[in-house]
Amino acid sequence: MIKVIEMSNQLYLGIDMGGTNVKIAVVNAYGDIIEEVVMKTAVDAKPIAAVLAIVRKAKEFKNYSKTKTIGIGIAGDIDFIRGKVRFSPNLYMWKNVALKSMIERLTRKKTLVDNDANTAALGAFWLDAKAKYDSLVCITLGTGVGGGIILDKKIYRGASGSAGEIGHITIDPFGKKCNCGNTGCAETYIGANYVSEYACKYLETHMSPIIENLVKDNNSKITPELLFTAAKKGDKSAVEIWNYVGGKLGVLLSDVINFINPESIILCGGVSGAGKFIINPAKEEIAKRAFKSAAKTCKIAVSKYTQKLGVVGAAMLAKQ
Repeated sequence: MIKVIEMSNQLYLGIDMGGTNVKIAVVNAYGDIIEEVVMKTAVDAKPIAAVLAIVRKAKEFKNYSKTKTIGIGIAGDIDFIRGKVRFSPNLYMWKNVALKSMIERLTRKKTLVDNDANTAALGAFWLDAKAKYDSLVCITLGTGVGGGIILDKKIYRGASGSAGEIGHITIDPFGKKCNCGNTGCAETYIGANYVSEYACKYLETHMSPIIENLVKDNNSKITPELLFTAAKKGDKSAVEIWNYVGGKLGVLLSDVINFINPESIILCGGVSGAGKFIINPAKEEIAKRAFKSAAKTCKIAVSKYTQKLGVVGAAMLAKQ
């Protein structure tokens, strides 16, 4: 009983370091945000300067002194055990940065550092799943496609810490060249830039008055968000584009369902905002490809907390 009371009163500090913004929050033991702030990412600053600015901002929280731990989620190649950022694609100056020890020296608080896909998965576990599933996979559908895996209510990182690279599962060995060097990665079909690229090619041979009116002869405006808007307005071409993308997503999800057999798959990120237009064709593909029992068991949903997953998951690293 005493342990439960202590946990319910515990507060955690989370930091989500993105390429554009840094989100900082104080989170309680249930994943609820108590205080939060957003600041611009100092992309051109040296790591120590950027970290000093983040720590100063965190110390402004009135509940800062009540937190005992700090969790940080950051994109890139992360050494979770040592708390080191080997490389981050969003922060070109961050190479082999001992972030854990740096933060601990400045704050005297135990610090944990993890990949942002893992922290997003942990956020989905607490916010979307309310910590009730033993197994969950979170897939981030943004410019890139990332993934985090929860098994037995804990993050699964793999032997080298690179588990969850779902976007680089091959769904067509003769497909497009991916930035990772492979061909036919799922990311090259359902990543935001590839969705826009496919839409532009599709619209070269298909009429779409609604999209034409929205872009006004500027195809650079064709984004997943615009395609979702067009689909909601009843545009047939936009719906067909989402059917194609959703089908590719369904192939990927079928692989995940058959291999991991999770209780839930949570989708987040910009492309997931297409909602039913991408989910419905994905489920049709799953019905064709996945084991029936595994597909029936797995609950697929779009996160209701996309903007909060990373910072909440980072804060909750300490509960792992």
